[in-house]
Amino acid sequence: MCCCAAVAPMRNDPADFRPLRLQQPPMPADTALSPAHVMLLILALAAGLRLWSLLTHSYVAFNDETLQYFEQAHRLAYGSGVVPWEFIDGIRSWLLPGLIAGIMRLLSPFEDSPDAYVPAVRLCFVAMSLVVPWLGWRIGEARFGLPGAVAGGLMGAFSYELVYFAPAVMTEALAAHIALLALYLGETAPGGGMMAMRRLVFTGALFGVAAVLRYQYAPALALAALWQHGRSLREVLVLAIGALVTVLLFGGVLDAFTYGAPFQTIWLNFQRNALDGISVAMGTEPWYYPVAYFAAAWGGLAPLLALLALVGAMATPSLALLMMATLAVHMLSPHKELRFTYLALAIMPLLIGYGIAGVLRAAGRLRWLPGWACGAAAVAILATLLAGGEAMIARRHATPLDAWHRNRSTLLAYAAARNVPGLCGLGVRTEWVYFTGGYTYLHRDVPIYFETFAAAQRLEGSGFHMRLKVVRDGRPVPQYPDLALLGATDRFNVLIGRFWDRLPGFVPVACFGRGTADDRRICVFHRPGPCA
Repeated sequence: MCCCAAVAPMRNDPADFRPLRLQQPPMPADTALSPAHVMLLILALAAGLRLWSLLTHSYVAFNDETLQYFEQAHRLAYGSGVVPWEFIDGIRSWLLPGLIAGIMRLLSPFEDSPDAYVPAVRLCFVAMSLVVPWLGWRIGEARFGLPGAVAGGLMGAFSYELVYFAPAVMTEALAAHIALLALYLGETAPGGGMMAMRRLVFTGALFGVAAVLRYQYAPALALAALWQHGRSLREVLVLAIGALVTVLLFGGVLDAFTYGAPFQTIWLNFQRNALDGISVAMGTEPWYYPVAYFAAAWGGLAPLLALLALVGAMATPSLALLMMATLAVHMLSPHKELRFTYLALAIMPLLIGYGIAGVLRAAGRLRWLPGWACGAAAVAILATLLAGGEAMIARRHATPLDAWHRNRSTLLAYAAARNVPGLCGLGVRTEWVYFTGGYTYLHRDVPIYFETFAAAQRLEGSGFHMRLKVVRDGRPVPQYPDLALLGATDRFNVLIGRFWDRLPGFVPVACFGRGTADDRRICVFHRPGPCA
């Protein structure tokens, strides 16, 4: 008899789609490894793989990590940083930079260096990313028993995108992980009593924080919450109270305190990008891009994976609704990036894992199928997805293999410049301001001069002026953009740029990078003598 035959059959009544109380499936008395131990093992493997990615790969998934979050946190904590137009106009929330600045200041008495605070912040994001495999196990266990738990946990632990984005400091990832945690809390039956009401308030608060971090996720989050709690007006009201409190606090009060107007980072962000056309000027993709990505990434496995995801979606409608609504909302925006739909990227592997469990459950009903065949089929499907399938995704990924070293050369160059004896000023040639390491990775009390400073304020195809400034100890640093930098070499004695960007009087110190699109060749040069 098949090993999966002992799993309880799926109920067909509507209650199957209602929140469930999670229960530990019974295990034979002679079983050496309990389900809890298996879950901890999967989480340990997931954490180890993400830590390996963090410790052995230096990459910046998207340049917003540095300039929009780390750099503004550095400015808040130390007074120096490159200020992009988003924070001059006031369309980006200070919530995430404020959290990062807090970590920087907490570490400063022990180790005041980018080698300490950058990995520490990334480690926090890695820890948050473990929500996905943990949630994959718990919901899979509730819907399909142990096979669903294992399949969901493994898919959440080893999926390529989830490992790649785990150390990435992005509001999209943080919002998605908080939202998934809230969704899990909503999946368990709230019951009654004061404890249940407190749990609902906390769940709503998590939904609110996720919506503030990424307001584009708000429609999808609202739909998922209504699906889970719409049968009870009381639950919806309590959930809404929790959400409103955090939205008012982190969207209204925080914006009013930092920019002078409540919710400015939402309505002004929408105005700049949707009405003023900033996002369109930054590039557009066809409406089907969020869905087409999966087809391009999966390649020949696309039909099988889509079918498995459909099976998983039928058993976990709240997850499926959240994913589809996220994709639908981002289809409406002309400017699309893969990171925008990270919430959907995190859910899709779980649905595939639950699809595997559903197939095994159906196979378990075939009494004539031998147990070893059922187990072999499970191993084959998981091995295909987690090895061959993910290798295919790695080759076809929208961020290719070089992405594991994206902007690594820039980070190494800034670290080398930081350690040049007698550094009194830094010049940056040809490298785009938004792709630089800024004061986050330099972390020295010296002025930085950008050759591309003026060009970075122009947005092709738009009349919008992207204001930009550099501040040191809270004071503006005058810039010498374009050819003016060539006549101001007395202002700096260390230069960063490509090898042919070397200026008279400067000698090479070191060069980094392989010279590919994602790992540019960046060099550090030094000029003896002081700065004017």
